[in-house]
Amino acid sequence: MNLWGAAIYGVIVILSYVYAFKKNKKGGKQAVRKSGVQFFKQLPMLISIFLLIGLFDRFVPKSVVMTFVGKGNEFLSILSSAIFGTIVMGPVSSAYPMGALLLRKGATITATAIFLNSWVMVGFVTIPYEISIFGRHFTLIRNALAFMGAIIIGILTGWILGGIAL
Repeated sequence: MNLWGAAIYGVIVILSYVYAFKKNKKGGKQAVRKSGVQFFKQLPMLISIFLLIGLFDRFVPKSVVMTFVGKGNEFLSILSSAIFGTIVMGPVSSAYPMGALLLRKGATITATAIFLNSWVMVGFVTIPYEISIFGRHFTLIRNALAFMGAIIIGILTGWILGGIAL
């Protein structure tokens, strides 16, 4: 997001809180308190993820990124971006800067879309927790379908945006 986009988003958030206070002062205070608590809960994870993204940017050469998710080897690019997106964990909002970094380092649009989709759709790290709630059968089927879906959606995104030729 560029600076203007961030500024517009900030203005919209502030105006939303002003509206909430005018509509219901008690509810507005409660909304500010809850959002502040959530912000400070998320802050350590966000800082950690952005530090890892910075380390990735600094220490992983463009040639490595291009080997695994660049043009030329579509099968390796699709598979590696799907696996990488599946095993990383964190808030989805931190995936987008990582996607931008991948594109800047030479990843294809398709590989980046697959990475982002698999980050959002597949929960490899959370499988034990998911099994405890939904059961083994459902969890494994859901994650397998989500993995395949992330690949299909990423390929379609690449095709629509001109990243690959089908």
